[in-house]
Amino acid sequence: MNLSIKVDLIKLKDATLTTLTGKTGVKKSCLIIPIEGSGLFVGEKGVYLNLSAFEIREPKFDQTHLVKLSMDKAEYDALTEDQKKALPILGGLKPIKSNAMQPEAEELIVVPGEGGADLPF
Repeated sequence: MNLSIKVDLIKLKDATLTTLTGKTGVKKSCLIIPIEGSGLFVGEKGVYLNLSAFEIREPKFDQTHLVKLSMDKAEYDALTEDQKKALPILGGLKPIKSNAMQPEAEELIVVPGEGGADLPF
């Protein structure tokens, strides 16, 4: 079965949308996610985010699974009940019904921010 996966990265801890101006003067919408505390980690060949998908017993909106951050058992057990309840659902999975592999475009809300001259664009 082929599945479509949609993840809302703005739900990661301290993630923010902003507009930045690069070296060429081009303004672009950017997602900024601090590595520390967000669930991201730096590996040998990239920056990674471990996720887990959990089957939904009574699927809604064609979604069969929900997606959350993956953490080891000791880390999860160290959380309080309130912290466990506050862990965000980052997205969902649903079967692909057509040949279209691209999700529909969603409206992007841009939060004004400060420009940065060290951007690669």
